[in-house]
Amino acid sequence: MLLNRDDWYDTSRDLDWELSYVDPKLAFPDEWSGAGNIPADAWQKWDEPFRVSFRDYVRIQREKEMGVKAVSNALSRAGLYEKLDPAHVAASHLHMGTTCMVEHMAVTMQARFCRFAPSTRWRNLGVFGMLDETRHTQLDMRFSHDLLKQEPRFDWAQKAFHTNEWGVLAVKNFFDDAMLNADCIEAALASSLTVEHGFTNIQFVALAADAMAAGDINWSNLLSSIQTDEARHAQQGFPTLEVLMEHDPQRAQTALDVAFWRATRLFQTLTGPAMDYYTPLDQRKMSFKEFMLEWIVNHHERILNDYGLKKPWYWDQFLVSLENGHHAMHIGTWYWRPTLFWKPNAGVSKDERDWLREKYPTWENNWGALWDEIIKNVNDDRIENTLPDTLPSLCNLTQLPLGSAFSRHELAEHSLEYKGRLYQFDSEISKWCFEQDPERYAGHQNFIDRFIDGQIVPADLAGGLLYMGLTPDVMGDDVYEYAWAKDYLPAETATA
Repeated sequence: MLLNRDDWYDTSRDLDWELSYVDPKLAFPDEWSGAGNIPADAWQKWDEPFRVSFRDYVRIQREKEMGVKAVSNALSRAGLYEKLDPAHVAASHLHMGTTCMVEHMAVTMQARFCRFAPSTRWRNLGVFGMLDETRHTQLDMRFSHDLLKQEPRFDWAQKAFHTNEWGVLAVKNFFDDAMLNADCIEAALASSLTVEHGFTNIQFVALAADAMAAGDINWSNLLSSIQTDEARHAQQGFPTLEVLMEHDPQRAQTALDVAFWRATRLFQTLTGPAMDYYTPLDQRKMSFKEFMLEWIVNHHERILNDYGLKKPWYWDQFLVSLENGHHAMHIGTWYWRPTLFWKPNAGVSKDERDWLREKYPTWENNWGALWDEIIKNVNDDRIENTLPDTLPSLCNLTQLPLGSAFSRHELAEHSLEYKGRLYQFDSEISKWCFEQDPERYAGHQNFIDRFIDGQIVPADLAGGLLYMGLTPDVMGDDVYEYAWAKDYLPAETATA
């Protein structure tokens, strides 16, 4: 007679025993588990909402794989990729280059949960998380490999994290810390709860919707399939937070506040420009700010309220940053486009500009004058004036340009000296994050630190491009070859 799953499930996932040959503190060191002074029996309350057996898991994942592959094969035969809008394609280059190897890093994080998490149930769920992340990496690699014949930039799905491209260094800086440097508890709060259960909704749900609208069914299907896995293993954060709130609520508050801001800055770079500038105007579903307010802000506020936590002290500044941060990052990345491995879209034609003003009432005042100068130089055939001669100063926490968290009217100096070294930050908030655990961040070198340290030879922009691994076939330039600027020429000149 076969037992029902509920008859044996708890026994299978609670398989544990008292160690007789080694001290539990050596088998599960605090540096890896993060349990600290939390009593061992407190972790008996850790419980995941997804009850899945290995047999069911394999069956469901097999069905997903068959669906993704069937769609991919059919669309490949239809030749739809060649018909996609170039700016939308640029968004897929950016996504693949910055997220594929993050999925691979997450395999290691989940493997650490399997071995060192302080709950047997958590260790059991980590097995499925590890398989999920392996699948995501393989999906991204297969998607990108199939398109290499169309575009060499898809090679950066694998190559990016083996280069020193400045944007990739910023992504690695966050995820190296949140996934590989953090103990199990901090990783669950920063990666599972903050990023996977929150911010990946932007990267996978929103971009999937935009991709579908753009006619990129293959990429939309890929993103949606990945997100169905995220919804399961992202649940590791909630029971971890619940245990921590009973025994060390201040640690929970600080860990979430730091992770939320660092994730905000990262997704202002990765997703904000893709949604508000790269997605063709008639295919945009929501603005980046609208999506953040509905999917991230409301979601995070509910979590804080449900668990008795306070809003971060910087909440009002964060909301202001939603109006500006990704616009600052966009104009910065477009200006420094030779340092990118994708072709950015300016996204400021007259119609697009009207849309930006509607969605962001302060946009014109904050960014219009800067784009007007760029437009004038483009139409006067002075492209060299729209290209950089130098590199920007970068934050020692986020490794993103100084002044890019808010508008150009809110620039301010934020720095501190620690053990004889001067550190600079893109905001008061990033400085505060650094101060919570300076030894964690001290000594890290952003791209400009490496430049000053003599690691980049020759010490100029050309040397920087060489150091970043950027070759002419992938080096960024305006994706429409500046055609959008003709919108601003007199009618008789534009048609000449």
